[in-house]
Amino acid sequence: MFDISSPTVYIPLIFLTLVAIFVSILYKDAKRNAKEDTKDLPYYNEISLSMNYIDRNILEDGRFQYRRNIDSDINYENTTYNSLRHAGTLYSMYMYEQYGLVQKYKEARIKSSKYFVERYVKKLGSNKYVVISLPEEENIKFPIAKSGAAGVALCALSNLYKENEIELEILQGLGEFLLYVQNEEGNVYAYYDLKSKAINKEAEALYYPGEAAAGLMYLYEIDPQQKWLDAAKKALLYIANTRKDLSLDMPFDHWSVLAIEKLFKANLVTPEEKSLLRNYAEQMAIPMLSNQITNVNNSYFGAFKDNIRPCSLGTIMEGLSSVYFCTDNDNLKKIIYKSLSIGCMFLSKVQVKTGEQAGGLPNSANWVKPGVTPNASVIRIDNVQHVVTGWLKFQNIIKITGNY
Repeated sequence: MFDISSPTVYIPLIFLTLVAIFVSILYKDAKRNAKEDTKDLPYYNEISLSMNYIDRNILEDGRFQYRRNIDSDINYENTTYNSLRHAGTLYSMYMYEQYGLVQKYKEARIKSSKYFVERYVKKLGSNKYVVISLPEEENIKFPIAKSGAAGVALCALSNLYKENEIELEILQGLGEFLLYVQNEEGNVYAYYDLKSKAINKEAEALYYPGEAAAGLMYLYEIDPQQKWLDAAKKALLYIANTRKDLSLDMPFDHWSVLAIEKLFKANLVTPEEKSLLRNYAEQMAIPMLSNQITNVNNSYFGAFKDNIRPCSLGTIMEGLSSVYFCTDNDNLKKIIYKSLSIGCMFLSKVQVKTGEQAGGLPNSANWVKPGVTPNASVIRIDNVQHVVTGWLKFQNIIKITGNY
């Protein structure tokens, strides 16, 4: 027998009890993390291959090698570039950490983010920041600040704030710029002319309002000021109201449905707003779904009529994955799931699997066929970025539904 009131027994007993509790917690965490591991999910290998491609193409200063070619003997000067697409690639790297649960490329992402901020993010006036497009990189006559680039930059950079890797002032300044270029109706003008120091109200950029709304939603998550939320909703309601009569001609805008998905998940809409935005998301998806090639004997099975471009197909997979969470229609969910299944499968087939460009996605799925145009075998960094994000988002649905 032993006396538990004795300090020589009581203290070790407490210690052993605490150890047992601690081990139990670790076991539960390990078990939970094992369930969340993506290694057993479809597209794990494809995602890993393409993430390695992105990582290999981050240069020492943080800039991406914007273009490669299937033929490794063909090299490109890295002067042709696009600041918006740089931000988009940073966003896909962050999505990899969120959905793929791997921090392997985090340091590289932070390095490339800092390069982006130093080179492309500039202060405008007292409280605004912009993302500039440079003439020598984008074949334009003078530097401009695209609203879409500011939106995508917020999607890519907002996560850095909590890690003390970026000043909140910069993120808020990008938000202020988006408020500045939004009109009373909710539309977001395409760009600010840095030469004339004025908003260009004539230029049209179809996807910039959706990109702006998505960026404002990411900003709102780390800086919950009502003005960011109001501006995001205003842009989305403008998009939904002005496009609802386009019927089958409605453009497929994956950034706008990403923003709607975030609104719905956070329950930040009124019933009337939810009905309008849900109808918009569903209406946008239906004509796209009707154009998918579903004949298994067709060599383009999973692609879409008149669209075999991996970059574009990646954005469709991204958008459909968001629509999946925006609709309450179970039948539509099933159709979307099937569409994602065969669409992502098609993209897997056209991914470069071996060699120096392994993980790359060329401009055209026809790159494997003889006699195609030289541009078909060009790999742009945004081709890879969009396809990776599409795979990641579908993989997340697979994990949630357990359909694997």
